[in-house]
Amino acid sequence: MQYRCNTQSIRKTYACQPQNRPNPRLAPAHHCRARGGHYIAVMRTQFAPISLALTILAAPALAHPHMFLDTSVDVIFNDDGAAESVKITWVYDDLSSLQYIADRALDMDGDGVLTPDEKASLTGFDMNWDAGFPGDTYALLGGVDQGLSRPRDYTADYKDGKIITTHIRDFPAPLPLNIGQTLTIQVYDPGFYAAYTLQSAALDYGGAARACSAQIWVPDRDAADEALLAALAEYAPDEDVEADFPAIGAAYAEEVRVTCGD
Repeated sequence: MQYRCNTQSIRKTYACQPQNRPNPRLAPAHHCRARGGHYIAVMRTQFAPISLALTILAAPALAHPHMFLDTSVDVIFNDDGAAESVKITWVYDDLSSLQYIADRALDMDGDGVLTPDEKASLTGFDMNWDAGFPGDTYALLGGVDQGLSRPRDYTADYKDGKIITTHIRDFPAPLPLNIGQTLTIQVYDPGFYAAYTLQSAALDYGGAARACSAQIWVPDRDAADEALLAALAEYAPDEDVEADFPAIGAAYAEEVRVTCGD
């Protein structure tokens, strides 16, 4: 028998306590992985690319993000009930999808449907990662990065004007997820070129019977905007912000938290 559980519909927001962290212009911004912050449960508001305050006070920030992806995370368990991999789905925004399709001379008849050969040509276009690239997905257990594998079994499709791709990444070793442990899957681009919005999360138990839950948590956007404003304030008027954008993406990270009760 196959067991599968979808995430709860309530999305939660978190706020990080102030921490001593490196200058985001000099090193990747650090997420509040220590979980020392205060958490409150609220309904998630629709993602806005940038707040009104940033629109008025930080016009250069309007250049970021450039790309928007709706994301789904599916944690896959083995038959022993241990989490062994993560399936990630990316749905690209309309404009980015159109650009990728046009650049590859696909869908030349404009019917919005790819031929099998075109689909094969598209598959893997976003999987040619440089060595060490984390894939904008991070798995943490007890605050420790688990170091996901490179992608495998990737797919690509084009529906309703959007490119949809999937890929699977494995944990270095299966994670039993004992009571009291939290597996956190974060999605973000450190350089904030791309913005990821978690739409769903699911648990695929395979043949195991487990009592686990997955919840989507989103950042305090006001706090994230303040962090971005502070980073942008360090630039001189003649500096090219676009060429050296602060590594602020972690402040906007959305995440899935998986806990098990057995």
